[in-house]
Amino acid sequence: MKDYLRLWAEGWPKRDSMLLAAPVSVIGEREKHFGPRSEFAKIQLTMYPSSSFEVVDAVAERVELERLGAGWPESAIFGLLDVLMLAEPDPLYKVRVVLEKVWYHDVDSSWNAFRHAGRDAGRKIIQTGKLGHG
Repeated sequence: MKDYLRLWAEGWPKRDSMLLAAPVSVIGEREKHFGPRSEFAKIQLTMYPSSSFEVVDAVAERVELERLGAGWPESAIFGLLDVLMLAEPDPLYKVRVVLEKVWYHDVDSSWNAFRHAGRDAGRKIIQTGKLGHG
């Protein structure tokens, strides 16, 4: 059987990448209520132009987030990549992402909440209009 995940991951770097013209700071949010339960996560990040994809976790609450078990920072980065890698007309992956601040709730912050906050941050970056081709 083919390893489709590996093929997908190997295929993206061969495509052209959009480039970031200047640093962009955004706040990605997820606040959703589902009857008696809810999801909450909020992340602040700054994205810088770079020659490759890099992530810097500068969040002070790292230890508390690890105890929470919400998959920090992987879930937020996966959500961000959900949007950046499928951006039109080309993916945006030559960036340095600096995770700066996070807001969370002991009960309502989950892996899914942080992934959606990452997606929201990605959409906001694409909408800035600070993208071009190199």
